[in-house]
Amino acid sequence: LAAYSYLPGIATAVGPTTMIKYAAEYAVGMFSMEAFYLVLCLGIGIALGLGDNNEATARLGQGVNVIVSGLLYYFAWKFFTSAPARRRLDEGESIVTAGFIQVFRTAKGIKNHYSSTLGYFLLAVMFCDAGHGAFTLIAVTYLAEVCNIKGQQLGFIFLLILLSTIPGSYFGAWVSKKTSPKTSIQIQLISIISFNFLAFLTMTNPEPEFLPYLYGSIWGMLLGWFYPAETAIFSMVQPKGQESELTGIFMYSAQILSWLPTLIFTIMNESDIHMKWGGMFVNVWFLIALGLFHLMAPWEICLAVSKEPNRMVLPDKELLIDAVC
Repeated sequence: LAAYSYLPGIATAVGPTTMIKYAAEYAVGMFSMEAFYLVLCLGIGIALGLGDNNEATARLGQGVNVIVSGLLYYFAWKFFTSAPARRRLDEGESIVTAGFIQVFRTAKGIKNHYSSTLGYFLLAVMFCDAGHGAFTLIAVTYLAEVCNIKGQQLGFIFLLILLSTIPGSYFGAWVSKKTSPKTSIQIQLISIISFNFLAFLTMTNPEPEFLPYLYGSIWGMLLGWFYPAETAIFSMVQPKGQESELTGIFMYSAQILSWLPTLIFTIMNESDIHMKWGGMFVNVWFLIALGLFHLMAPWEICLAVSKEPNRMVLPDKELLIDAVC
């Protein structure tokens, strides 16, 4: 949350075109580190002779994650510049309740003043992030149960997916520059919906063995395309002056429905419905997100509105004068 809070200020300083480039490079760095982490875990697993022992591999991964993430978070913190507090507690306010009250005010402000820009974006994030987040968990289960891929072989496929996100991130940035981040993410959603239908309908047994690798590389490109586009939109459509607060709402929106696609997939699987239908059902979340992005205001209007004074922090008197004018 702290890191993402800096993004709107960076977008304001460098402009839309450069921010699209930065979002792609940030995603490339993130996915490259994930690939390094996976290679490290695979290397240690091979050295220890873990083979297809999924439980031991999982324990190893969590142990390495704690060590590597802890060190990287410590060093990253050194690069965060200081930022003054946006507001302080008024006399008589309680720190226990002030946050809840402010979030309620902000939610009401988004509905009243930014429903066609930030509002529809946050609603779309709820569904598209739920779908993309659940995809990893569903893919692990699908590859293990349907394609009979276990342990280190599964790790190699996910390494291929992670490596494929790198060209996907740069391709998504190119599309965003040629069109707009909003159009880019809409094209990405249409692409992943179409490809999911193709992949889950044709990859229904362990043969042919090359399909998981081929499809994994394409899925990786689509995932690499999505996240920089979403980051670019997030950093450019929100009004200024509430960066940390709106970042928290954005992160909350990205997680609030994350449990639902996997739950539905599990229910379908336990009901003896073939997993391919559960995999394709993820497209429902992408389709809803696509519709919500379509309802967003045109990109030029989104940018113009975000550059105006933040109507959620203006005094009520100023808002009344502005409304009359």
